Amino acid sequence: MHPTLFHILGLRIDTYSVIWFIALSLAIVWVIKRLPLYGLDEYESRRIMAVSFFFMLLGARSFEYIQNWNQYMANPSLFLDINRGGVHEFGALSGAFLSSLLMCTFSKKVSFLKLCDAAAPPAILTIAIGRWGCFMNGCCVGIPTRSFLGVHFPFDRAGIFRHPVQIYYSIIAFVIVGILLAVEKRVLPRQKGERHYSVVAPLAIILYSMMRLFVAPLRNHGTMARLISRSLTYRGVMIALPLMSLWLAYSLSKLKTVHEVPTIHR
Repeated sequence: MHPTLFHILGLRIDTYSVIWFIALSLAIVWVIKRLPLYGLDEYESRRIMAVSFFFMLLGARSFEYIQNWNQYMANPSLFLDINRGGVHEFGALSGAFLSSLLMCTFSKKVSFLKLCDAAAPPAILTIAIGRWGCFMNGCCVGIPTRSFLGVHFPFDRAGIFRHPVQIYYSIIAFVIVGILLAVEKRVLPRQKGERHYSVVAPLAIILYSMMRLFVAPLRNHGTMARLISRSLTYRGVMIALPLMSLWLAYSLSKLKTVHEVPTIHR
């Protein structure tokens, strides 16, 4: 673990923040590079992305306050301590998703579904890279294990090894990015002017939700039953899964019709 990257002018620069900043920066650049792929207006898309970025940060921090509300209410001064707690992954995605939906609703140049598809792989890439910041910081740790995969964290006593769930998240997220790019090649409109049916974004949310559900029991914060009953994240995941499945099923059914090769009768 290496939580502190370096000190400059008396300020502590932590590895967690630097890695997540790099991850977000790469994601933003990649989304911009992907805009022409979906025929999106670059200026309008960038404007929407800028606003969504603000709400992403707001959502990420707000979920931290909500989940630890009792602690913050007991000591309100903690609200001003930005070094306390962290950013919430699900809150960030929710903030960006909802703000983009609202802005695209009033935009005549940017399709919400196309923007979601363009942003989905970069968003998952952010998680794949950013989770290494969690690992270096020693946060979001897993439960103790005797598996050969176990990692010893400095704050544990000698002989205690834990599941490196941060690395699990990262590896799975990289796999998800690969799946999304492979699917994207098959579902993009084959002809100019052909109607777009969103597949990449709902598939990304489904795979992300499944990743959270499967890895969650290995995190050091209780059983799956407790997680689902108490965590806003997992309530959101359980709502998102069926909704995204319906969205994906609808898009695939339309794509099958659009890409169907007509039979020539002789």
